[in-house]
Amino acid sequence: MLRLLQALIFTIVLAGTAFAANVDVSGGLTLELSVPEGWTLFQKPPPALLEEISEHIAHEAAAQGASPTHEQLLEAARKRMAANEAILYHEQSGAHLDIDFSPLDKGEKAPSSKTLRNSAKYAAQSLEGEEEVSDVNWDVNRMKVVGANDAYLLSADYKHHAHPVRFLGVIGFVPDQWFFFYYTDPLKSETAFGEMEKVLDSVVIKRKQK
Repeated sequence: MLRLLQALIFTIVLAGTAFAANVDVSGGLTLELSVPEGWTLFQKPPPALLEEISEHIAHEAAAQGASPTHEQLLEAARKRMAANEAILYHEQSGAHLDIDFSPLDKGEKAPSSKTLRNSAKYAAQSLEGEEEVSDVNWDVNRMKVVGANDAYLLSADYKHHAHPVRFLGVIGFVPDQWFFFYYTDPLKSETAFGEMEKVLDSVVIKRKQK
């Protein structure tokens, strides 16, 4: 029951074991994506994910000589995840897709295709600079997202605390809004990454029907 209360409502049932879910975002938009079996769509990060992120923050704090309490770490994790409209979470492995739409600032111009591509590259370079991250290999390619003006996909493999991780980052633009889909996979499931590729292929961004 708790899981049903925390999860977003699945509005369309698809054939097989996947569902299509709608996520309302700002600007009168709706994001539609498939939700495979074993995944749950949350409006707020689930406790297990908050604990994982708080552990990472604890390592960052320790490197700076700080030792925050567990509650302080959880609060920092909540703030770090607060910008996301939704999180698609794979409970068995801890893999997760963070979904974030960000309206343009007042007077800000719509990004060009070059700007979007550069943003994806900057995200890769930022990843290379993160604490305890090593052996980063990445690539950026244009990606088709239905309903978007343009989008680029950052694919990366790296090690975090010596453990292999796979990352997918979709950076794109719809009228008046950037969007960021960040997928982090600790490679603890043989199927999660392939399922996520299908999820990203299923994404449709559209205006809400009145």
